[in-house]
Amino acid sequence: MQVVRASWTSASFLLYAGGLAILFASGALLANLGGRYGGAAFVGWSALVLGVLAVLAYGARAAKRPLTAGLYSVSAVVALAVFVGALEEWFGWLAHTSSVFGGFHISHFLIELVLVVAALAGLRRFHFPLLVLVATASWWFFVTDVLSSGGNWSATVSLVVGLSLMLIGLGVDRVYGFWVQVVAGLTMGGALLWFWHSSDTDWILIALASLVYVAIASGLGRSSYAVLAAIGLFLSTTHWVFKWFATPFVPFFYQGPPAAHPWAAALRYATYGFLLMLLGLWLAHRRGMAEPA
Repeated sequence: MQVVRASWTSASFLLYAGGLAILFASGALLANLGGRYGGAAFVGWSALVLGVLAVLAYGARAAKRPLTAGLYSVSAVVALAVFVGALEEWFGWLAHTSSVFGGFHISHFLIELVLVVAALAGLRRFHFPLLVLVATASWWFFVTDVLSSGGNWSATVSLVVGLSLMLIGLGVDRVYGFWVQVVAGLTMGGALLWFWHSSDTDWILIALASLVYVAIASGLGRSSYAVLAAIGLFLSTTHWVFKWFATPFVPFFYQGPPAAHPWAAALRYATYGFLLMLLGLWLAHRRGMAEPA
């Protein structure tokens, strides 16, 4: 079976929207059931949700609906991890911590590894690229959880993992590699924001890092880095607008006191927009592309 690639149509949009809605609804349902029932009962409920999603995934696959099957498989992978967590809670093995990466807990590592392995197994079976996102993000979380306990060290590990994923993504099938590069960009960018988010110098460094992301987008031909670069430049712009013009983070929906020099704040955001357009033209020139008609 080839990689499942869906062209942008009304049907594919509705399928993705429905599949993601089922994913979030399943998560919310399991969270609600976990709070209402004891260990054994929650194991049963999570097994039921997992079974329904697995039947839907394999049924869609048998019916030659690969996109539908892939979307169901993503929810099934997440449900499997919840089921494993429910078993651990029932047996009294699941550790409860107040920090995401706090402590060294085998029970947490097992759930994270289940997500990685199940996503890769689902990818082998359903060839659905979104499963690469689940596997890669879970792998980042697992490595960071094993090697750190939060704070600067977790950010450092995330930065190293992101750099490694960027290199790994170069050798992966281009469709699958897209999601590897997305996680790489997010982990590196998140680490840099952790380190650089307080002073004026920090936000200058974030702007410079965003320009580096644009260069990476050009060199690798990966648009995800350009998207993250635009976000980084927006955050940096907002810092300076807030500092100079007392304009809020969301400038167009502010209901508080009037901003100082609102025209100057609007001009600053317009400058941000012009910069993005110049960067877009530069990328198009670098890749020998004509401007879209």
